[in-house]
Amino acid sequence: MKISAKEKNFEKRDDPRIKYSGHVFFTTKDGFYEGNLKNYSEHGLFIRTFDILPLGSTVTIALPYLDGYVKRRGQVVRADKNGFGVELFREESDPFQKVTPRAMKIR
Repeated sequence: MKISAKEKNFEKRDDPRIKYSGHVFFTTKDGFYEGNLKNYSEHGLFIRTFDILPLGSTVTIALPYLDGYVKRRGQVVRADKNGFGVELFREESDPFQKVTPRAMKIR
């Protein structure tokens, strides 16, 4: 049985990612920053920004939703020249299950 190129590069994430293009704000213990949310899932997201955070940094992100903003905390697990990926901390009361994204602007 042959394995396709797609199967070789399988998705490591458990949750499906949703493409999104929107402005977000994020903070660390060292400051306040802004960027553009590229995509997100229930437990992670990627932010395009010039302010690349070091791996392992704890970050709080204000995510845009219909009812305003939802703050989520997470840890930077990946970074490149375009931005960084965050694994969101699991919460007992998970806002992703209770709210709808404000404006799905896919670019």
